[in-house]
Amino acid sequence: MPIERLELPCRLGQQDFNEFARLSGDHNPIHVDPVFAAGTPFGATVSHGMLLYSCLQGALQQALPGVVVATQQLMFPAPSYADEELLLILAPLTDARSGSRLRMQVQKADGRLGLDGEAWLDRPQPAASGARQPAVDVAATDLPRFQSLQRGQAATHERCFDAADLTAWAALAGMPAPPATVPGPLVGALFSYLLGERLPGHGTNYLKQSLHFHGTAQPGERLRAAVAISRLRGDKALVDLDATCHGADGRLLCSGRALVRFHH
Repeated sequence: MPIERLELPCRLGQQDFNEFARLSGDHNPIHVDPVFAAGTPFGATVSHGMLLYSCLQGALQQALPGVVVATQQLMFPAPSYADEELLLILAPLTDARSGSRLRMQVQKADGRLGLDGEAWLDRPQPAASGARQPAVDVAATDLPRFQSLQRGQAATHERCFDAADLTAWAALAGMPAPPATVPGPLVGALFSYLLGERLPGHGTNYLKQSLHFHGTAQPGERLRAAVAISRLRGDKALVDLDATCHGADGRLLCSGRALVRFHH
């Protein structure tokens, strides 16, 4: 049966932010440090974008168990704060049974959107194995200022998500059981980690993301994520980056782009 419009209430607390930081490795202080966040334009800690998307994935699995998101395009127009009343919204744009498009939103109590995006529901075709692209890594202890960023600058990160991680993620997403393979939001969280912790670094605010999933990863498989700066817009401190994630055998699992604002 095709999906019908679905709306579910949601509330995420600081403990949820902290747990997602533990799962993803993204300890960007705008998410986990109330003192630091109070001194930013946000004024308080804000949710990880991939945590919001995880909740939408949980709602989607309730509506269409086993469905796969092949491609996603997400924007984060407004920050979502701890203990804020949120509404998860799924609405079909076309028939949601094969090759379909689905509107995915997280609405705040004031009507603004914390997340606004689309997803294409389909089972992606396995991608052929290929060589990894070289990357010039950025030292984890050397978080650069915007002025020192350069086009082509890159960072990489390797991580395994085990069965316990998938169980913890399912609990955050509101799913009754953990998925059999590493879910898309955790793959996306690898990029969030790189953007928030490495390049550009602490204070980075995710504005927009587009990801295409070429294959799936098994629990315990070592994943290698990479981001590389493709464009710098100095007037607004905006950074465009290309993103890729490869599996243990070098096969491409995910590719996409990200747009972030770097707060000095």
